[in-house]
Amino acid sequence: MDLSTSFMNLSLPNPVIVSSSSLTATIDGVKNAVNAGVGAVVLKSLFEEDIAAGVERSRKDAAISHSEAEAYMEQLGMLLEPDAYLTLVEESVQAVDVPVIASLNCYSDKWWTDYAERIENVGADAIELNLSPIALDQKTSAKDIENMLVNMVKLARKTVKLPLAVKIGQNYSALPHLANRIRQAGANSLTLFNRYYKFDIDIEELSFKSGNSLSAKEEFGPVLRWIGILSDITELDISASTGVYDASDLIKVLLAGGNAAQFCSVLYREGLEVIGKVLIDLTAWMEKHNYSNLSEFQSLLSHEDDKNNAFYQRLQYVKALRDK
Repeated sequence: MDLSTSFMNLSLPNPVIVSSSSLTATIDGVKNAVNAGVGAVVLKSLFEEDIAAGVERSRKDAAISHSEAEAYMEQLGMLLEPDAYLTLVEESVQAVDVPVIASLNCYSDKWWTDYAERIENVGADAIELNLSPIALDQKTSAKDIENMLVNMVKLARKTVKLPLAVKIGQNYSALPHLANRIRQAGANSLTLFNRYYKFDIDIEELSFKSGNSLSAKEEFGPVLRWIGILSDITELDISASTGVYDASDLIKVLLAGGNAAQFCSVLYREGLEVIGKVLIDLTAWMEKHNYSNLSEFQSLLSHEDDKNNAFYQRLQYVKALRDK
């Protein structure tokens, strides 16, 4: 039974990927994931805020105001702050035999492009750009937000030659159009979807706090729907993220036209043993349906195969029929 697949022109032994998280924040975590059977790992993100904070610390430590010296210290901060991350990338690539995908979580182009180049230099197989620009004023339009996102992809493509995955949220009014722009900007794949951490307020302490950071299986529906729609109309590879919990979810992703699925929340809840079970269940399902490799059933139930456009497009109509 051949579970191997190609993702962003990278050879994966299987389509199971561990998503960017604290599970892949250390070399031991990366090794544990690979030993559990994953086909690739996405390292924990290097956040733009961390880079900027490092630069600011360098400024304060220097206690200088001369413009040239300040510029030097700014660069020094950029060199020192991500050392641990660059080490993680380099050691992971050397330690495991599956693709290692670095992750940059960014909302502007001020700091992170320099690190994209450094990540490439230490041997990462690809970079996932976790992009989440949002509008915070009345002047910023939806088009402005999309332009901001696309421009960051363009800048990344000018900076590195590595395969680029772009992880976005689902709150866009015309995802097929945006996906095409992302491809034209130089991306190789889409990760659907970025799950924003829940925002909350503590009414007793009168302070901000985060809500539940783990996704629920019930959040998988929109991911599957958009994979099925986009897989037929874009040259981008697609990986699923958010609400992916078991082999049935992975099989659905492949049937809808996706290339891989990123597992995260279920691994926190149930442990890395889930990965082995997913691979066993995937193999059993393929044997039951007489498939010997993934390509034999990938994209069998994408939007193009939904002849009446009912399940991918007319969801409210389908619901109305079922409720009768």
